[in-house]
Amino acid sequence: MQNKPAKSKKPVVLINKPFLKGPWHSSFAMKRGFRILGYQVILVFIFLFIGQILMVESVLLRIFLNLSVILSFCSLMYVDGSRAGLEDVSYAEIVYNRKEDGKQLTVSELARCYNPGKGFYSVIVGMLPFFILAIIFAVITKEQFYTLGGLPAWVQTFERRADIGLALAYYHESQGLGFVGILRIIIRLLLFPYINMVGTESSAALLLLERLSPLLIMIIPTSYALGYLRGPSLRARVHGSISADKKRRKRREKKAQAQRKQPPKSLV
Repeated sequence: MQNKPAKSKKPVVLINKPFLKGPWHSSFAMKRGFRILGYQVILVFIFLFIGQILMVESVLLRIFLNLSVILSFCSLMYVDGSRAGLEDVSYAEIVYNRKEDGKQLTVSELARCYNPGKGFYSVIVGMLPFFILAIIFAVITKEQFYTLGGLPAWVQTFERRADIGLALAYYHESQGLGFVGILRIIIRLLLFPYINMVGTESSAALLLLERLSPLLIMIIPTSYALGYLRGPSLRARVHGSISADKKRRKRREKKAQAQRKQPPKSLV
């Protein structure tokens, strides 16, 4: 006996309702930017703990693991941006109805309304400190080379000789951690997954990542802005689901009423 194929669910019909568009910049969107900044700091701390685990010897596996982590964080930011966009569209519909009723709108109400550029504004505000540092570092960074290591103990006796003492003394010279070094630490922490994928063997590849750091550090946060753009479509889906539920309830009620009107079947 063949099993009947399961009925596929009908796609939800999107129902768009009018909403009032707000400004693309506001203090409310700026506060969300600080939230994005907090996300980025948290991601850096997470990579401090899991970064070394993702440094496997196999190049393909290393790229796959680190790329998976990047996509996971992008998904997290995307979902959070979608939620924010949905909330702003929902609020913008309420403000639109208030305006249609002739009520006076306040600046704070308009600031909460949806605008497609508001997600990008929040990302720019949140990432601006890191973005500025990345631009400065991308301009002044140079290719790094391995420095001289320490001398073995048996060579120390030759340091007192006048002919080679000065040459050996060069090995004891050390450079302090300057402005470029501090910037390199900050930027490489932000580029941790990309550095893992490229590896640390090639100084030229690391230099290229550092030159592209202003763009690379914005990849994950930009997912928030892209998710925010989904706000109207998600709200339309909510309206469609509500409408479909109402239609299903009406069909059930009509079916129940029709069954009640039918005369009872005779038991004889």
